[in-house]
Amino acid sequence: MEIKCTNNKTFELTDNSEKLGHLTYDSLFSFKANAVVGNDNFKITPKGIFSTTISVTNNETEVASMQMNWKGNITISFPNGHAFILKATGTFLNKYVLEDQDGQRLMLLNPDFNWAKFSYNYSISYDNKPQDILLVLLATYAANYYIAAMSSSVY
Repeated sequence: MEIKCTNNKTFELTDNSEKLGHLTYDSLFSFKANAVVGNDNFKITPKGIFSTTISVTNNETEVASMQMNWKGNITISFPNGHAFILKATGTFLNKYVLEDQDGQRLMLLNPDFNWAKFSYNYSISYDNKPQDILLVLLATYAANYYIAAMSSSVY
């Protein structure tokens, strides 16, 4: 699987050139975004004064939430009680691992910065292919959020 930035606002998730979904930001310097998986459209909206909590809704119903903690980890929580944690890893904290509640690694997002387009593409590695495409797109959103928060490019 891989995520390609088609323009500075849209990230497309593909697997062997099959398009699985995409993530589109409202504007270049915004945390507001839309994720599309099949016919489902999910709205991603920051909450609060510091935008550390993010709501994911589908037809005005919250289907997930994300929150960054003081360690810089981002927790992705679903109403059914399932939670996942995105952590920066690597020598320079330049890769992102998504773990479940038990600390089992589900996938690794390896960003590749494209200097010509000034954007990131991601290669996604995993032991078992993720079935939840929304979770993959939310992990991508969380990695972008982490990069923006650590570089202070978006506020």
